[in-house]
Amino acid sequence: MQNNGFLQTKEILAITLIVIGSKLADSTPALLAQKAQNGFWLIPVIAFVCIFPSFLIMLYLLNRYQHKNMIELIETITGKWVGKIIGLLLFLFTFLTLTLNSRNYVEQIKLLYFPESPTEIIYLIFFGIVFFGAKRGFEVIGYTSWVALPIIKLSAALVIILIMGNIVIQRVFPIFGSGLPIMLSEGVKTTAIFAELFFLLIAYQSAKKTQMFTKGVIIASIIAILEIVLFYFVYITVFDYNSIGKIAFPFHDIIQYIQFGEFFTNIETIFMVFWLFAAYLKFIIFIYITAWIFGEIFAIRNFEPLLLPFSFLVIMIGLLPINSVTNELVLHESLITIMSPFLIILPVLLWIIALVKGDLKR
Repeated sequence: MQNNGFLQTKEILAITLIVIGSKLADSTPALLAQKAQNGFWLIPVIAFVCIFPSFLIMLYLLNRYQHKNMIELIETITGKWVGKIIGLLLFLFTFLTLTLNSRNYVEQIKLLYFPESPTEIIYLIFFGIVFFGAKRGFEVIGYTSWVALPIIKLSAALVIILIMGNIVIQRVFPIFGSGLPIMLSEGVKTTAIFAELFFLLIAYQSAKKTQMFTKGVIIASIIAILEIVLFYFVYITVFDYNSIGKIAFPFHDIIQYIQFGEFFTNIETIFMVFWLFAAYLKFIIFIYITAWIFGEIFAIRNFEPLLLPFSFLVIMIGLLPINSVTNELVLHESLITIMSPFLIILPVLLWIIALVKGDLKR
């Protein structure tokens, strides 16, 4: 395992920002807008408020049980076998999230840029690059994420600046879209859109000091939610009320509005390069932590050889959904609905068990 605890706050921050912040440029807005309509831009705030306290409880427990990662913590508190069952559930959630998200990205690449190419070939090439990137180890991944972060965020900021002239503030009304009760309900049900925060806890011991990991992931979480809300607000104020729930890939649609005059054409291709770079980094991180979680459950310290079979499984299972609509609006939505209560309740239960056992008094 290429992880000797050498990462710093900046690398942890970059990894978290790339994994969580990518939701501003995927199909998550289309999923949230199905029921909340033009009020969907506030749902991430509700979801974040629901899940962040549970996430902080997990960080607190990891801090109290020194020198343990997420899987080791769960097994220590609940016992070996119960802990392994919970760990397997977390692995299943991580793997399915990785698989469904990767199919979504492959569909975006195919539909927007290579419509004549077979999905299987695009998937194979995409995950071939992801596999070779993940093989470099977590320290290299962290350093690369930090180096690439300014470029990725600069391109995102440039999109916001260039699209300002197309914003119509009146389109944000009614602010609560289809109604406040529906928005609150959807916010709670979709809490797991930030599930990656919990998956990243497997890397708790990857920083030089655990305080660095805690600081990096908390700062990045706050920045990410602000970015997501900002972009979702831009989406709702650029697209009209009737269109927002029908736009599968709002980030790619919005860059179609950007123009540099008649001389510069196909500007969206430039932003596509940065988007694709961020996508590769996201899935390099994702496949690595998925293999890491599996390795911790079964005490496989050198888990990196698992990256190849896992990449193959992701491609095979990711190709099963008939189309992107089934993948995103049926399977992904169902997975999020199932994960949400699990991720909210699990840290609270672990804290109660640890408190009853008296471990927190030591």
